[in-house]
Amino acid sequence: MATQSSSHEVHAWIKESLGQRSDIGLKKAIVNMLFEPPNPFDPRAQRKPKAGFVLGAILSATAVVCFCYFNFAR
Repeated sequence: MATQSSSHEVHAWIKESLGQRSDIGLKKAIVNMLFEPPNPFDPRAQRKPKAGFVLGAILSATAVVCFCYFNFAR
């Protein structure tokens, strides 16, 4: 017969189980979206950022600099 568990016990079990898995999570999803896939042969190698992310970061930084220049520096 199955034993009953409280919601707090189940929550603690799920939190512990997911905490042991480094391959899932919000942080991992964000990193995978911004950087190239990892090298399966060299897991310690640095991952390069994706070209779209770099382009978006440069355009955003340029827009912020232009905004600050034309609104505050003149």
